[in-house]
Amino acid sequence: MKKYTKLLAGIDCWLIFAIFLLGVQGDASWIHQLDQWGYQLLQPTTAVRTRVFTTITHLGDPMILLPLSILIGILFWWRRRFIRGLQFASLQLVGYLLVIAVKYSLRRPRPEHKLIPAHGFSFPSGHTFATTVFVLTVAALIWPHLKRRWQRIVVGLAAGSWIILVMASRVYLRNHFTSDVFAGLCLASGWWFLATAAWQRIAQCR
Repeated sequence: MKKYTKLLAGIDCWLIFAIFLLGVQGDASWIHQLDQWGYQLLQPTTAVRTRVFTTITHLGDPMILLPLSILIGILFWWRRRFIRGLQFASLQLVGYLLVIAVKYSLRRPRPEHKLIPAHGFSFPSGHTFATTVFVLTVAALIWPHLKRRWQRIVVGLAAGSWIILVMASRVYLRNHFTSDVFAGLCLASGWWFLATAAWQRIAQCR
């Protein structure tokens, strides 16, 4: 049963994503309530908070994380860890193609009154997706080297906090609705669990 844990977790995450997708597609009332709740939670808007969240959101930009993931993948290849290098790069590259496919299938407009420019469609959040995949991958790489429980707690809290901050920044800056960032989290988590489960199977067959 243990070897199917990631597979089951990935399926669960994608089922939750499907609920968000159907809710947005059907213009469900609970989606509007969730979007409004997230927006109100992050008020008020101030100059200092806007600068902080703008910095955070730029660090979660797929156009930064995609090249960084490729660079780390090349580093693994250089160290002759070919499978690990291909895994690191493909998790972001292939995953983000999945995001684009969903975005252009649904074509949800972004919120009005953005605090910084944002282009393209809103659902799901690409920043949230890229950040989640990157953070989970990095955490998984260093996790086996953390021998003490407090070390794993610190890394887990740091990873979760960073993902949440990027999600919050997208809503605060009005580049995404709250439902967009939660959907991005679920889509990314599902993709990461399913993809890493597949890579583990490939590694075992070598």
